[in-house]
Amino acid sequence: MDEKEQKKESGPNPLEVMGLFWIALGALMIIAIYAPEDLIGKLTNLIAGIILLAVGLLAFFKGRAKKTTDDTKQK
Repeated sequence: MDEKEQKKESGPNPLEVMGLFWIALGALMIIAIYAPEDLIGKLTNLIAGIILLAVGLLAFFKGRAKKTTDDTKQK
């Protein structure tokens, strides 16, 4: 096996890991809706949570798609 092939096979795709991080952060922001007393704080947490979840899901699935296309090219 070539060194490049071993490097591709070892470890997760960085986009997937980054996506999982943003998804977790977005979920925490959604949960944090209940913390503030006023409506503005709740809306801010909701909007931030939705944006973080969207970015995280996009990065995760883009990394997953890239991983599957790289796997098919190797075969």
